[in-house]
Parts: sequence; structure tokens; C-alpha cells
Amino acid sequence: MAETPRIGILANPEKSGAAALLHDLVQRFAAAGAPVSLESGTAGLLGRSDGVPLADLGPAVDVLVVLGGDGTLLWVLRQMGAGIKPIAAINTGTLGFLTCATAEESGALVDALMSGDYRVSERLLLEGELEQRGGPGETFYALNEVTICRAVASRVIHVEALVNGVFANRYTGDGLILSTPTGSTAYSLSAGGPLVSPDANVFVVTPICPHSLANRPLVVDASSELVFETPPQRDNLSLLVDGELLALLEEPARVHLRKARTHLPLVVLPGQDFFGVLHRKMGWAGSALQNGKG
Repeated sequence: MAETPRIGILANPEKSGAAALLHDLVQRFAAAGAPVSLESGTAGLLGRSDGVPLADLGPAVDVLVVLGGDGTLLWVLRQMGAGIKPIAAINTGTLGFLTCATAEESGALVDALMSGDYRVSERLLLEGELEQRGGPGETFYALNEVTICRAVASRVIHVEALVNGVFANRYTGDGLILSTPTGSTAYSLSAGGPLVSPDANVFVVTPICPHSLANRPLVVDASSELVFETPPQRDNLSLLVDGELLALLEEPARVHLRKARTHLPLVVLPGQDFFGVLHRKMGWAGSALQNGKG
């Protein structure tokens, strides 16, 4: 018989219905005999003072249940870093590509975690360093993408890309994105990049509003070492990591990018798959043949 998992719960307090859903989950896990630890702010939603700081939650749990949307999950990843545990995310946000259940499905999620009837999708992460002013900066991590874009809205920018030390292309336009497979449904998709299965071992280089129609998205193996260089130009540029501003780039600047040694483990429930998510989130049509209508 499988050992009862230790459950951690973190809720985004800004999401509507978070407190009610949290109360229901705590009761369900208690009825199942699972020990539950609440993140400090999450415990406050229930008027409790026994919360655990997020930095200390990883070693204390086997699975972390996150109540929020994709943005909440990305914040948790940035805070926990290498101490991340398998995340079962319940969507109380908007899009929710990374979540495995809705609030209405939370009971089924509890049952799956208690029975062990789920799998874990190991999502590839990007690792990078910014090199400017003569030396490299601190290491950063991204789940979706790393973007260099213009900081002044009226001008195009120039970014050069190298793959394994070989010059690939000089991009002129609004910017350049390096996306993971998970990030292929995020900013890269909006910029015209391809959808990529989350288990594919690749990165996607996607230009943002390129000045030349010959500049198309480029798929490279995830074992590649990439460098984005910013040649001299009139204005500073912005370096974004999962949509958050990391730094303003001053010439000369180089962003070194590679696959991280660690992954983000996401809980996936039975019957869930990448294409099913695309059907729901993007409004793709169902199959006439599979439904016996061909």
C-alpha cells in the first residue's frame, strides 16, 4: 500500500473563492488522513497562525497543491527554485495551461493524490546568466521563456543569436524570444511561434515582429548552448524572464542560455494530455471520425 503523501497548500489570496476552496481542500485531506502544511499567507486566509514559510515548505511535503493560475505557479517556481516538489495546480485564474484541475474538479484531485493515480510531467527549465559591464550576473531560471525586447516603444532593436558558438542570425524587429516547450503556448505563440509538445527536448527561437519576412521561428535541440548578443544601438533593451523584467541591457550585453539541470514536476491526472488541453483552451474542433460522424 502506498504511503500517505505529505501535502502542502499555497493559495493566491487575490483569486476569487480561494478561501472557500482552501477550506474545502483542508477538510478533504484531513478526512483522507493526509498531513497538511499551509504556506504562511495561505494559513492566514483561514485565520490560522501555524503556516510555514514557502522557503521551508519544500522539505516538509511530498506534493504541493497550488491554488491560482499559471502566474501563481511561475511565482512559486521562482521562490522555491531547486527545492521545488511535484505541483498539483488548481486553476482559479484565467487560462491555466499548467494546471491539472479546476475548482470543481478538486475532489477528484484529492482522490488521485491519495491513491497515487497520477503521473508527473517533468517540464524543462531554462538556465541563464546576463553578462554586461565586464562580468556575468547571477544565474536565473525560466519555465516559459526568456525575452529581449525594446524598452523604447518607437524603435526597432537588433539582437544576434549564436547556437553552440556558431552565429545563427541577426534579428531586427521588436525583440527575440527563447521558449521552452511549456512556453510555446505563451508569449512565443502570440509572436507566431509553433506549438510544441511539452515532452519535446527542444527550444524555440521566435522573433517578435521581425523587420524581415525571412526571419522565422527556429527550433534547436535543448542540449544547445545559446547566446543572445545586443550590438551597439541607440537605446537600452529589456531582458524579461517569464514576463518579469530582470534587467535593462546596456551595450555590450550577452545573455547565456542553456537547459537547466533541474525540472519542474507537474502533476497530471488520468485522462489528461497535451492535445486535450489545446482543445479546451484554444477552442480546437473535435474529431468527426473519433465521434463516429465521419
